[in-house]
Amino acid sequence: MMMLIVDTPFYEIFQMRQINEYVTYHYLKEAKQYYPNFDIWYYQNVIPAVKNGDKKIITIENKNTLKGICIVKLSEKKLCTLRVMENYRNKGIGIRLFEKSFEALNTRMPLLSVSEEKLLSFKKIFDYYGFKLTSIKENYYRKGKKEYFYNEPERVT
Repeated sequence: MMMLIVDTPFYEIFQMRQINEYVTYHYLKEAKQYYPNFDIWYYQNVIPAVKNGDKKIITIENKNTLKGICIVKLSEKKLCTLRVMENYRNKGIGIRLFEKSFEALNTRMPLLSVSEEKLLSFKKIFDYYGFKLTSIKENYYRKGKKEYFYNEPERVT
């Protein structure tokens, strides 16, 4: 069992509760098609990092129905993954997840990346928040595919 932050829509407060890491994985596993090492990353990186406090899992749910979920990495101010369940898309859940992520990361410009196939799905919300495209990396996660990075810190040369 692991701890996660849950956004309770009726009361708009954070509360802590226990959730099974396998249940959380079930809702995120579609990311495997864009990130081939997703399973390894989730079980060997995310779960230990949630337990040691470097990562948080944020959910939006209502009456035990998960509407959206994201993972943030506190030390890098990074939004690692975000998913709104299909039946709840275009209903403001994504905006709420971004807002809760900003609170957890203490920034409105988190580091994040998106695969070329998902870029169109996120472009509207990235534009809404004024996220800055800072690099495009070919073959970063998958051969022959581009990954678009936003809000990377400026490098000192």
